[in-house]
Amino acid sequence: MDTLQGQPCLGHQLLILGDVNTGKTTLCRRLLAGLCAQGFGARCCVLDLAPHIPHALALQKGLKGVGGALFPPPGARVQDLRAHLDPPRLSSSSEEEAMRKAERNAETIDTLLARLPGSGRDILFINDVTLYLQAGSVTHLLDRISAAAIGTLVVNGYWGERLGGGALTQREKNQTLQLRQHFERQGQAVILTQRHA
Repeated sequence: MDTLQGQPCLGHQLLILGDVNTGKTTLCRRLLAGLCAQGFGARCCVLDLAPHIPHALALQKGLKGVGGALFPPPGARVQDLRAHLDPPRLSSSSEEEAMRKAERNAETIDTLLARLPGSGRDILFINDVTLYLQAGSVTHLLDRISAAAIGTLVVNGYWGERLGGGALTQREKNQTLQLRQHFERQGQAVILTQRHA
């Protein structure tokens, strides 16, 4: 998997999927650090969609380490786009409440996506893309990325069973499958299975 090592991922599209704590964000962090170390930081943008999950809530749900953030290396001149987003499944008492939170998240993320065209960045990392796919669409996401003339795309997202089911989860899975099929046609999709503590 040459595209999983530093500079060779330039010009490629890579999707990293896995369950909670399988190392998705850690792998993206390593790839981003590798590109920055080679002087590409000013070409990079991080779109971090990881929700804010209080430590106590994660422990209560038995999901220590869920929702890891992707921060650029200090001083690397990476554009950093993020906002406060709620974890719909973990913080809601009903399916309806979870969907309302997912819709609010998607609206917030859409404002971040609108900043991509014209940014002058052609390397994009998206952390936790599935938070958007709970209520947003793959088509809109890919249209925004295309409009921004992104040449290198590294994306990670949730693909597993530990966060439960329901209508929101099913929609997320359907959209994630569409995204996976896109990456299988245009680049590479990797599913991580080894769990990290």
